[in-house]
Order: sequence, then C-alpha cells, then structure tokens
Amino acid sequence: MIRHIDTAIIELIEFKEKNPKRFEELLAEGIKIGRGEKTPDWGVTTTTVAEIRKKYTPKDPDAAALTNAVIDGEKEEAAKLTKKLLDAGKNPTDVVVGALMPGIQIVCETYDMGEAFVPEILLANDAMVAGVVLCQEKLGDIPSAGKIASLVIEGDVHDIGKNIVAAILRANGFEVIDMGRDVLVEDVVELVKTKKIDLVTGTSLMSTTKDGLKALSEAIAFSGVPVACGGAAVDEHFVATFSNAVYGKGPLDAVKIAKAVTSGKKWDQIRKEMKP
Repeated sequence: MIRHIDTAIIELIEFKEKNPKRFEELLAEGIKIGRGEKTPDWGVTTTTVAEIRKKYTPKDPDAAALTNAVIDGEKEEAAKLTKKLLDAGKNPTDVVVGALMPGIQIVCETYDMGEAFVPEILLANDAMVAGVVLCQEKLGDIPSAGKIASLVIEGDVHDIGKNIVAAILRANGFEVIDMGRDVLVEDVVELVKTKKIDLVTGTSLMSTTKDGLKALSEAIAFSGVPVACGGAAVDEHFVATFSNAVYGKGPLDAVKIAKAVTSGKKWDQIRKEMKP
C-alpha cells in the first residue's frame, strides 16, 4: 500500500524523538549517499521507476505529455496540455482519469520506493489540480450527478488526500461541499439535516482520530446518508466494525461509491460489492 506523505512525516518525527542517535546516523549516511560517497544497500527491488512509468503512462502521446507534466510538477504546462485535449474534444472525465491521475499515481509509487520526495508529490498534486479545474469548468453545464460532503475528521488536519478525492468527484460530475479539515461530527449532522446530501466522504490519516469516522457514520445513520471512509489510518477491517459506512482505498473508489449511492443502492450492498 502506498504511504501517504503526511504519514511519512509523522513517522520521521516520531523516529527522531525516540531514536535521536540513530536518526543522526541515518541522516549522515543519507548525506553521503546523496554526495555519491557511498552506494546505498536497499536490497533487491522487484519494480523499477521505469516499470512504474510504463504501467501507468497512457499510450496516446498527447495524454502521455500531460501525465509527464504532472510528474514534473509543471503546473502551467499541465493546464496548457489539459486545455489542448479539451479543445480537441476529449471527454473531461477521461482526461482526469486517463492522463492527470496517472501522473500523481506514478509520483506516489516512486516516492514509496524512495525515488521521489515530499516536494515532488506536492508539486505534482498542484499540477494535477490545475488540469482538473479546467475539466470541472468544462463539465459546468452538465447537471450534477449528486451532492457529496467531503471532510477530514475532527482532530486531523491532513487534507491532501481529501482534496484529491474532492477534485476527482467534481471531475466526474458531482457537486462537492468541501467542509475542510478537523471537522466536528455535529457540524456534519447539521449539514445533512439542512442540505440534500447523497454521500459523505471522510478521511483520517492518524490512528488516534479514525474512531471519529465511526462516530460520524453512526451519527448520520438516521438520515440514510452513508460515509465513504478512507485515509492512511483506515482499512477495510476497521470500517467493517461499524455500520452505514463503506471503505474506499483511493479516489476512484470514492467515485464508484458515489455512483452506487446515487443509483439507489444501500451502504451494505455497496460494501459487499466493493470487497476485493
């Protein structure tokens, strides 16, 4: 499973606090590797960066150019190439799923291998969002596919994953109410009472806050609105311990859940269908 960048940061800080001496040793070793003074010994890897790129890069050269712009974190170039595809009549959703998303996927997986760094993911995300915004504008005159509330649960302020999910949902025609991060359960209850919400997407990066998703799911069960739960601290086994919720591993799962909900399916049926 790909590590969330915020998880890595938290782990790094915790490791430094618990093992300051070892942290300094590893830091010094890393500097030597970076200078070429030492060859890293990370064992045998079964997947290379080239293989990851080949796996996700689209075959269409124009789409591939956009994917590469996202990988390189070229925000203006990504916007330019997105506009080019849209002007050529490409479906906005296809541009997001087939050209923009592969770029961020490649960067995330190369990060997980130790071949990319946090700033590269942030820049790639900005480039992807620049393209997604144009796709959303193109979809502006299409009736909403449904209304989704998106949030990071109370106590958690890590919202990169939530932002990507919201962007992908919008690109698929859904109206998204972005409630932000560190959101109280009672605020969500109030929202579903006053607005016609089809689905709530909630994320939690930290294990100390993930129980808030359980509390949220149970608190809004009266409304019939289910919660799509995700984030680095969340897995299928955790979500299976409570009702009115469906686990989503990534942004595209959120789209599948949203489409299932708006088609009239109940949370328990969707949960069964989403099982690997």
